[in-house]
Amino acid sequence: MRWTVSKGSLGTLAADLLILPVLEGKKGPDLSGVIDLAGGHGSLRGVIEGAGFTGAATSTLPVHCPGLKCGWVLLVGLGRPDAVSLEGLRKTGGAAALAARSMRTRTVLAMPTLAVTGYDDETVARCWVEGAEMALAPAGPSDARRSKGDGPGTWKVLPGSADAAAIRRGLQQGESAAMGCLEARRLVNLPPNQLTPRMLADEARAMADRVGLKCTVMGPAQLKRLKAGGILGVGQGSENEPCLICLESKSAPKGAPTVALVGKGVTFDTGGISLKPGAKMDLMKADMAGAAAVLGAAAIVATRKMPVRLVTLVPSAENMPDGRAIKPADVLNMASGLTVEVLNTDAEGRLILADALHVACGKKPDFVVDMATLTGACAVALGQEFAGVMGTSGELIEVLEQAGGETGERVWPLPLIDAHREALKSKVADIKNLGAREGGALTAAAFLSYFVPDDVAWAHVDIAGPAWTEKTGPLGPRGGTGFGARLLARAVELLVD
Repeated sequence: MRWTVSKGSLGTLAADLLILPVLEGKKGPDLSGVIDLAGGHGSLRGVIEGAGFTGAATSTLPVHCPGLKCGWVLLVGLGRPDAVSLEGLRKTGGAAALAARSMRTRTVLAMPTLAVTGYDDETVARCWVEGAEMALAPAGPSDARRSKGDGPGTWKVLPGSADAAAIRRGLQQGESAAMGCLEARRLVNLPPNQLTPRMLADEARAMADRVGLKCTVMGPAQLKRLKAGGILGVGQGSENEPCLICLESKSAPKGAPTVALVGKGVTFDTGGISLKPGAKMDLMKADMAGAAAVLGAAAIVATRKMPVRLVTLVPSAENMPDGRAIKPADVLNMASGLTVEVLNTDAEGRLILADALHVACGKKPDFVVDMATLTGACAVALGQEFAGVMGTSGELIEVLEQAGGETGERVWPLPLIDAHREALKSKVADIKNLGAREGGALTAAAFLSYFVPDDVAWAHVDIAGPAWTEKTGPLGPRGGTGFGARLLARAVELLVD
């Protein structure tokens, strides 16, 4: 979709459909705007109220207004004035976009203002675009290779009393944020035979070329020289060889901070020798959602030209159970020099992340964030509405919490203490890759902490819950959600401000 800011009045602009956001009042919708547009037709109020439209959040109602040049008005509910939120604006934008798509029209949006929403014009525009773009994403995993939705190609925005320049900034920010999210969503939805580790590397390289990042890929030979036993070990049971993908800024302002993003890229997870149950194993194509998120975030950061030296690392492998696969009781030599006893080959994500974190910390970053569909335990604890966040930097965790609140990709802090690290000590190696059944998300994070120096600000985000949805909603269909791309990009923006 393309978004433009247009001059003109609501009543005279040439279009097929005018989208008019409406607040929910105590006695029904606030219809002053639409009644004025329709020349004060009192009968119109009766039609709207007779249809049961109240202005409730995300509700929509198309109304024929023959007195208007456009002919049709789509009323879309913002909800109660005291309950309008950033996520609510996104969902309202999504609901409006879905309704407009079905009408196949030239669309004009009367952008709601500060007085209506309580948010500044730039923020309202950004959230509306994010919601509309995300809602009009491909209809499901079977459409994963489509790059555009079915909606109208161009939306015109009428600023009204709002700041047109601020709206333009918001539109641009919303487009870039949605682009990163939808790129992540597309990757997660791809079938695993169309997204092997090498194919993921090809996707990353193509994206880097589009947004102006440098991309390098380390294959098995380079990983052996690096002694990356975690990545090599997880990938050795598959005919599709593992790799380590690295994207870096080509340039950054002098003195700019270095931020490293690390994403788990297991393109399919059978569990290895510790084989998963067959039910729902098809969803394990989404075990690279962390990788998709950091790649999407990198695209947003690069597109917005944020003043940061960004390093994005994706360790990628298939976890398969053939005759070469690692076994429970194997001991792996990691890139950091630590040895790891493998107790369960289905605890593989932490093994590949460990090597990537070691490489990331070698880049001398000011901040490191890793993101992964790491543990079912985190999904059990927090459900699909929150990701878990743990780490060694209170400042970084607070930034991620703020970014989550602003983007709607929310995180919830979980504890990480020395007792969790002690629980991973091994009798035959330095550490083991599995702790007790209780607190599985916590011991998984504790495992990763062994590969991050104490003086590095680090946070781990477990997105096992929100990375995939079985429900169609106002912000997208069933499938990969693209969760994390907008969260990480906003966190980077806060860190460099």
